[in-house]
Amino acid sequence: YMEDSTKKSVQDTIRFIEEAQKNFKNTKPIITPRFIPTCTDELMKNLAELKRKYHLPMQSHLSENRGEIEWVKELCPWAECYGDAYDESGILEGKYSSIMAHCVSSTDEEVELLKEREVFVAHCPKSNLNLMSGIAPIRKYMEKEIPIGLGSDVAGGETLSIFEEMAKAIQVSKMYWRYVDEQCRPLTVPEALFLATRGGGAFFGKVGSFEEGFEFDAIVIDDSQIKTQLDLTLTERLERIVYSSGQCKLIAKTVSGKKIFVD
Repeated sequence: YMEDSTKKSVQDTIRFIEEAQKNFKNTKPIITPRFIPTCTDELMKNLAELKRKYHLPMQSHLSENRGEIEWVKELCPWAECYGDAYDESGILEGKYSSIMAHCVSSTDEEVELLKEREVFVAHCPKSNLNLMSGIAPIRKYMEKEIPIGLGSDVAGGETLSIFEEMAKAIQVSKMYWRYVDEQCRPLTVPEALFLATRGGGAFFGKVGSFEEGFEFDAIVIDDSQIKTQLDLTLTERLERIVYSSGQCKLIAKTVSGKKIFVD
């Protein structure tokens, strides 16, 4: 897939932004350069300008695998790290306005850049496994107070279930602790739940929590199909749902205080 020219790509992007802003109420446009190797320097700078002009966020991916990182080094030998190749265009500027997926092999310099630019990391554990990219050091990012959410990567991950991503995030963090760095404690279920709700929701505002002042987004789950002889606490039931969500039934969903599904 190739664009005819940088000019045509920018024009198409402007048309998409303006049509989306005019026609959709709840779906908002986001600037999405594929990644550094597919975008000219001129295009990246133009996209950064559109980001500022229309007050839009940006999403892309960063340091997903070693081959990609080496490729960016060849294309941008002046960059101190992969993230610096993005930052040079100005597209990372703006508080909490950028999302970078993966960040599996980010250098210390890149981690500091993410923190400085207040970039969100979208952790996609299933995709990273399927594509053999590696394991992102999520505990390291959490300790640096870098905002993090969970994602499926759509095609890279084989399902869209956030519960399955929560379970896999916990599991791969255990492998990271065991085989890569025993100083990075594995994620707990409450931490994975936070990443899947309030962590990622922070990108959109007051979303992902039942705290006062937040949008009321909720799902009602029937876990009675998971048989047990134990008298489980609510916390234990939640942990069981995370690992066995496929055996549960969704019976209601509410978004921004409005019921959009009832079984």
